[in-house]
Amino acid sequence: MNSTRHAPRAWIPAADSFAAQPQVLSGLPALIHEQLAQLPGRPSRVLVVGIGASHAAAAAGVRGMRGAGIDATRHLPGELPGTDGPGLVLAISQSGRSAEVVDLARQFPAERVLALTNYDPSPLGDLAGQSLNLGNHADSSVSFLSFTGTLVALGMLTEHWSGVVDLDRWQGVVDSAIHQAQAAAVHLDAAAEVLAAGEFIDVVAPAALRGVAEEAALMFREGPRVPATGMETRHYLHGPMDAAGAGGHLILGGEREALLARQLAEQTTRLVYLTTALTPLPQEAAVAFGVKQAEADPIGEALCTTILVQDLALRVAALRGVDIDAPVFTRLDTKTTSVG
Repeated sequence: MNSTRHAPRAWIPAADSFAAQPQVLSGLPALIHEQLAQLPGRPSRVLVVGIGASHAAAAAGVRGMRGAGIDATRHLPGELPGTDGPGLVLAISQSGRSAEVVDLARQFPAERVLALTNYDPSPLGDLAGQSLNLGNHADSSVSFLSFTGTLVALGMLTEHWSGVVDLDRWQGVVDSAIHQAQAAAVHLDAAAEVLAAGEFIDVVAPAALRGVAEEAALMFREGPRVPATGMETRHYLHGPMDAAGAGGHLILGGEREALLARQLAEQTTRLVYLTTALTPLPQEAAVAFGVKQAEADPIGEALCTTILVQDLALRVAALRGVDIDAPVFTRLDTKTTSVG
């Protein structure tokens, strides 16, 4: 077994990661396209595995794969035994060192494992027979550009498995998402003030943006240290919304989510609504704004929305006087340096 040790990479400040993100993302389609040519074709089944931000990032990709007719499912590492039938294990770890993901990959033959990482080399990469890499870019502990890069990589991988990757289209999707997010940032100061004042933050989104909601909640917990939960809209309606009131509510989506905002307004004014759809804005929300995507694409929508929420997390942390880069705990067993 490979016993090579890979030293941990130093984190950079979250603000620096966010500032570098547009340039990194703009160069990503060409980088991923070059690597896809080395991968085999469409698998019969895909088990997509990740933890934390990587698990959240997988949601949009898995939805896209299933829409393309691929039997794909999303899992936490502990949900899968190593004998879980045939298929490809798509293991996502932005550091390539997530202990649970590495442990799972060790249970499968190398030819069944495709690793998607930002850092290379890594323990996960050592175990995988195939790999995709986001470019070895320095990132923060909040994983800003690794998360958005994973969205793009999974979308392009799905297109590769469906036949032909349209590089020009993907470049347009990414560039449009970046531009539209930057243009909409003028609304974020007011949105951050609404969210920073609450006791908690509920993030709600339709199924297509479920992973964005999950990642937003994780960012608010890791960054500004606000208790936060990300949920799919229909699930939120079936009980969880009854705790609305003292907390902030970040609602992402379209027409159904606009209706949700109007319902929540019966109990709270701490509402921020963000849409990429051509939907009338709910007047009941304290802050409501729309983003028009020049390149309509599910991954582009998730990408644009994520960039805006990342910016929100930075602003909420500043308003609450929290250092988003300061660690709270010394985590003893979440990362590994080798496959042994």
